[in-house]
Amino acid sequence: MNPAAWRDGPLDVLFVFSASAAVVIVCLMLYMASRLYARYRKSAFRSLLVSLGFILARELAQLSLALNWTDGARWLTVAMKGLHVLAFIVLNFAVFELYYRRRPRTRAWFYVLNGIGLLLAAGGLLSNAGVLGSEASGWRTPVLDVYLLALAPLFGLMFAPLIGQPRKYKASLAAAFAAQLAAMLETYEAPGSLLYAAAATVLPAVYYALLFALLFERVAELLQSAYRSSVTDGLTGLSNRRYWTSRLVQALKTRRQVGVIFCDIDNFKTLNDTEGHAQADAALVRTAAILAEETAGIGLAGRYGGEELVAFVAAPGADVRAVAENIRRRVESETRVTVSVGFSLSAPDVSAEQLIRRADEAMYRSKHAGKNRVTAYGEPDRPALAGAAGARSRRKGG
Repeated sequence: MNPAAWRDGPLDVLFVFSASAAVVIVCLMLYMASRLYARYRKSAFRSLLVSLGFILARELAQLSLALNWTDGARWLTVAMKGLHVLAFIVLNFAVFELYYRRRPRTRAWFYVLNGIGLLLAAGGLLSNAGVLGSEASGWRTPVLDVYLLALAPLFGLMFAPLIGQPRKYKASLAAAFAAQLAAMLETYEAPGSLLYAAAATVLPAVYYALLFALLFERVAELLQSAYRSSVTDGLTGLSNRRYWTSRLVQALKTRRQVGVIFCDIDNFKTLNDTEGHAQADAALVRTAAILAEETAGIGLAGRYGGEELVAFVAAPGADVRAVAENIRRRVESETRVTVSVGFSLSAPDVSAEQLIRRADEAMYRSKHAGKNRVTAYGEPDRPALAGAAGARSRRKGG
C-alpha cells in the first residue's frame, strides 16, 4: 500500500491491525531464531536472524508511518521497498539452508540476487530525486516492484522441490506474490482501490503466519533429529549405551522384575578381518534388528559397544530366558553369524551396573562353553571360567 494514499477510515484500522500482527509474528520468529543460533551456531539460523531483523525494521517503519509517528518522507518508501527485497531474498535462502548446506552455486545466486536488488533500489532513489517537490507524482519504483514480484515464482522453482514442506512453502510464496501484485495494482492501475489496498494490507500477515508455521515445524524436526542422534547408535539404530543404561535404571526403580540380556556376536573380529567391514556391519545391523524386534513392547534394546548388544525385559510375566533363546535362534537362522547370550535377573539391592556385569559374565560362560548358546547368571560354568575379572581382557579374541 502506498503511504501517500493512507487516509482515516476502516482501511487504516485494518492496516494497523495487520501490521501489528505481522510485527508480533516476526518477533516470535526472531526470538526462536536467536535462541537456536545461540545454541547451535548454524549459518541457517544466522541468516534467519538477519532477514527477520530486516523484516522487523520494515514492518516497524510501516507501522510508525500509519500511526503518524514518523515523518512520511518519500525516500522512505524506496528504502522500505529495498529493505523488503533484501529481507525476502535472505529469508528464502535461510529456509533453504534449514534443509541443505549452501553450495557455491547457491551462494552465487544469493549474491547476484541481492546485488540486483541493491542496484534497483539505488536506481529508484536516483530516478525519483528530481520529483521531491511533486506531491502528485510520489516516489514510484516500477522496476524494483516487478523484481520483487518475480522473486516469489523464482524461489518456487529453485527451492520448493527441495524443501520438506513444499505445500506450506508454496502457499507462503503465493501469499507474498499476491500481496506484491495487489500493491502494484493499487499503485499503478487503480489508485484508491479498496480491494487492492485491503489485499496488500492483509496478505503480508498471512505470508508471515504461513512462514512461521513452516519454520516451527522444521525446527521441531531438527530438534527431534538432534534428540534421536543423542540417544541412538548411528549404525544399528538401537539406543546408545548411555541412554539404554539410564532407561534400565528407571525400570529398576519400578520394583518390577527386570531381566538384562547381554549378547556378543561370535567370531566377529574374524569376519571383520576376512570379509571386510561392510559384511561385518551388515551382520551387526541385522542382529540388532532381531534384538529390537524380540524386545519390542516388553523392554528396550541397545548397543553396548562394538559387537556387544544388550536388552532389558521389564514387562510383567515376560520369560527372559525364552526371549534370549528366541534372539539366539533367530540370529543363527536368519544371519550368517551366531551369538553367545547371557542374562541376569534383578534382585533387591542389585544396581543396574551390577545387573549388566552379571549378564556379561553369563555371556562369557556361553562363550567358553562353545558359543551360540544362552546362559543364565548363576548357572554352573561349562567349562570353569578362570576368573571373571579377567573376562573382559580376553574379549578381543571374539
